[in-house]
Amino acid sequence: MSVDVEVLRQLTRFAALDPVALRDLARAMEVRSFRPGQYLVLEDDPRFGLFGILEGRVRLSRTASDGREQVLSIAETGELFNIEPFVDAGPAPATARAMAPTRCVHLPTAALPDVLRSHPEFTLILLRDLAAQARDLAVLLEDLAFRTVRARLARILLHEAADGTAALTHQELAARAGTVREIIGRTLRQMSDEGLVELARGHVLVLDVEGLAALIEN
Repeated sequence: MSVDVEVLRQLTRFAALDPVALRDLARAMEVRSFRPGQYLVLEDDPRFGLFGILEGRVRLSRTASDGREQVLSIAETGELFNIEPFVDAGPAPATARAMAPTRCVHLPTAALPDVLRSHPEFTLILLRDLAAQARDLAVLLEDLAFRTVRARLARILLHEAADGTAALTHQELAARAGTVREIIGRTLRQMSDEGLVELARGHVLVLDVEGLAALIEN
């Protein structure tokens, strides 16, 4: 079933497209809904198409052969993901999992060539998104290579606790910070002892924003 053009207008990435391009994209897309914890895409699988998030959050990650997981990014409302297969015809680069009730528009892989031939300006949108994602991965690489677990955890908590509370499990924080759950637990307890955060079941309350920000720079 095609998507209503007004639904596509919710995605800021498509704001520059002309009405004809929006109409053709809407015809090729469908709206899909996902429960928290449900998988949208599996890494290294070639079957999945392009997604744009209308509402919700999606976690993009890679998993090692020993089961360790590294979160690459969190895709937010208005963002696109799984663009890479459209550029190189390869498989999905990451597993995508809904973190909240999520609605997406989905463009099947087979539909993209016709869209790009008819509306090459859509290529520029995809390239800009790929560039933005490459920059985010460069920051992640810098964090993993040069910053301590404490600094990485501080960055995650500040990003997640926009309303003062980060609702993330120790396992989720470990996957985001590139470490193991035990180290996250120990680091959070240290932060709590220092008055930077307050720990509750399944939640971390940020008490000292400036203190956490200082950890990132050290």
